[in-house]
This record gives sequence, C-alpha cells and structure tokens, in this order.
Amino acid sequence: MTTSQSKKSKIENNSQSLEISKEKNFDDVPLDVAMEILMRLPVKSVARFLLLSKSSLEPRLLVVFIDLDRKWNCEDWYFFSLSSSSTSYLSRVTCPFPDHVCYSHYVNGLISFGYGLEKFIANPSTGTSKVLGRVQTSSTVAHSFLGYDPVNDEYKLLVLCMNEKMQRHDGRTRILQLSSQHQVVTLGVEKKQWRMIDYRTPHGPVLNSVCIDGVLYYVAFTGTDLSQLSLMRFDLGSEKLDLFTSLSANFPAAFLHGFNLMSCKGKIALATKTSFNEFEVWVFDQQAETHGWLKKSFSIKGKKLLYSGLFITGTTHTGEFVLAPRFYSNNFYVIYYNPDTKFFRKTKVQVHADYEFKHRETNAMFF
Repeated sequence: MTTSQSKKSKIENNSQSLEISKEKNFDDVPLDVAMEILMRLPVKSVARFLLLSKSSLEPRLLVVFIDLDRKWNCEDWYFFSLSSSSTSYLSRVTCPFPDHVCYSHYVNGLISFGYGLEKFIANPSTGTSKVLGRVQTSSTVAHSFLGYDPVNDEYKLLVLCMNEKMQRHDGRTRILQLSSQHQVVTLGVEKKQWRMIDYRTPHGPVLNSVCIDGVLYYVAFTGTDLSQLSLMRFDLGSEKLDLFTSLSANFPAAFLHGFNLMSCKGKIALATKTSFNEFEVWVFDQQAETHGWLKKSFSIKGKKLLYSGLFITGTTHTGEFVLAPRFYSNNFYVIYYNPDTKFFRKTKVQVHADYEFKHRETNAMFF
C-alpha cells in the first residue's frame, strides 16, 4: 500500500468507526486510569459517578496539536489530556485538509471543523472520526457551529451558507462573508436530513461559537450597513435563530482577531487581547431580567509566567481564565488566572514521546 493510500485509508477507517450518539464524554477527573474507565461509560452513568467524586474540581484541558501534511493534503490531529500533574496522550485522527480556513468547535466531547463545505467530526476520547459530506448549497463557503441539546440528547450542526459582499468603510474596502441561508442537521441519525432555518436577515458571523444549556451563541456583524456587532442565538430544541442582543458599545472591535466566545460559570463571555500583555473579558448573563455586559480587565505584565505569547482560550468550571499560546514549541506553560483572587498559577505542557510535530512549530488549541 502506498503512503497516499495509507493516509486515505486512515480517514476512511476513522469515518466508519465513529459512534456519535454514545461515546461523548470528556470529564474533569485527576487520575488517568479513572479517566480511561469513564470515557467508556454512557454519559448518564458518568454524571451519577461525578456526584460521588471528591476530586472532580481539578480542571482538565483537552490539548490539540495539528500537524499539517501538505504532500498528502491532510492533517494529523493529536489529542492530549492536560492536568496539573501530567500531559497524557489520548488519540490521533487524520482528517482531510479543508478547502478554506477552518475554525474548530468543541462541544460535550466532540470536536468539529466549522468553515469548509465538507464537515468533519471527531471524538478525541476514542480517536474516531467521520466526514459528514458536502453541504448542499450554491455558496462557496459554509460556516458551521456544533451544538448539543441536553434535553433531547442530540448533537446538531448549524450551517450558515456564505456569500461575499464588498463594502466601503472609512475610505477602505473590506470583504464580508454574509449568510442569508441557514441549515441544520442532527448528527447520529441513520438518514441525515438537512432542514432550512427561517431567518433571512443577512449577517456576517465572526469566528467561534459557544453552546450553553442547549443554545448556540455566536457574534456577527448586523444592521443595514453591517457595522453593528451583535450576539446571535440559535435554540437547538426549537431550531429557532434570532438576534439576541447587541455587544457593548465600548467593546474594542478593533481587536476581533484575538477574541474568543466562551462560557464563564454558565454565562456568555467574550474575551479579547487588547495589547501584548493586556486582556478584557466581557460577561453577559443571558438569564438575567436586565441584560448588560460586565467588563473584567487584567494584565500579565511583569508576571514571571515564562511565556508571553498568550491568548484567553476558555475558562474552568470554577471561573478561572485559561491562557495558552497558539503554537507549540517544545514545552510551554498554560496559565490559569482567578479574577476574584487575582491569583495566577501555571501548568507545564510536556509531550515526552517523539511525535513528528515536536520538531517544528505546530498549531495548538485548548478546550
């Protein structure tokens, strides 16, 4: 078998073995042996066991290293589990190289690409994966968001079919990807049926999404001149899409290239890097009677963190902000910052085996 056939075979084998509906849990437990056991249990059993666990408060991150193979037009994704005491290998999957720049979304144990016309889903715990096929659209790009509905125990993929639009702003021309056609599909069913979503107002989605309690949220340019930044909302149960609220007028839109939408203790949070060492996190309580954005700012200037090229990648369930680099370079640290106590702590990411990606700068992601 040639190397090209071997790469193709790995993708096909991964696709055939993915079990989306059952194996979907990646839990915060401190012992690697316990984690291996829990990953093989149904999600309801895991939930019951967590009620008895005294050690589940320790945050555990999913670390992804992406090794690009341009020769065979594919990527190898290496998944690791990171705790305060170890960096443990989980699995590797090989996926087709996307047609366009892609963004990844991690929800309740599954990870997906979010941009190209072909949709790719992987389970880091088991190393299984699946190509969902091309979206039926005349558009050249389909931006998608993965979500999980806990009420109906279903994963769904919201797809925004994009078209380009030229716009003049402040004497400059920019190209926006606008969505005016939307589709959704339920994963794990034998015969997948794409359903159209009744929302026809064009808007330009920006980067990633966050799924909280069965609702997907993402940021988009809205308004007649597409100058307003808004928070869009898609209810996975009712499959209704609408404009939820506007972003704060004080939000630093100029720094959108470094922002991340995430959950902070169950609330919507929008994190951005305003300078090399300065960060802002805007928190929005979607359940409150009176809506408003609360800003939290902090700096790592002068801190002995051993690494300064950091971005906010998410939060722990105890409310700590997770700061990590975007590229792997031998060994590095992940930083945890508690906004209440103003306390910093760090965990070393150390991959011991001789993986190919260790010999060059590699894209790193943290969930």
